[in-house]
Amino acid sequence: MTLFVTNALAASLASYPEGWETWPVVKESVNLPADVVLPEDTSLFIQESVSSYSWINNGQGSPLTIRVHPEKLEQYKTHGPYTDGITAVAVSEVEGIIWVTEHIAGEAIYGSYNRQGQDISSSHPALEPQFCSSCHTRYKDICKNGTCTEPVLKVYGDTN
Repeated sequence: MTLFVTNALAASLASYPEGWETWPVVKESVNLPADVVLPEDTSLFIQESVSSYSWINNGQGSPLTIRVHPEKLEQYKTHGPYTDGITAVAVSEVEGIIWVTEHIAGEAIYGSYNRQGQDISSSHPALEPQFCSSCHTRYKDICKNGTCTEPVLKVYGDTN
């Protein structure tokens, strides 16, 4: 029996948002380093986030800034429902990764870009839109309408 396996390159589903740098910052968090020891009662969402993104900055972690499109600020305060269009970006400040959340017909779609606007979703499995979608839908109590509400810093007592 012959088995053929193909690797389809993942492509971002969400659009790159020109001008995101001027959007309001709504939250600051961090991609934690690979050697972090999390408290025993850390949520599964945070544990999976740390495991999935501990490779960033060669395992050293990175500050993470969350910005929301100015027209979606009121919707973000209640985590939706969202109107169509780009909703938010999460920016890994050291690596320059820009995760994009966009809404179409009430559904969240995702993309990963670098600061030059190039699609980098195929450069790592944790940057693929399907990966983002699976996590954001699995943790519905934290990720409401495609945007998540539990920043990593909260685990360490910072409530930003």
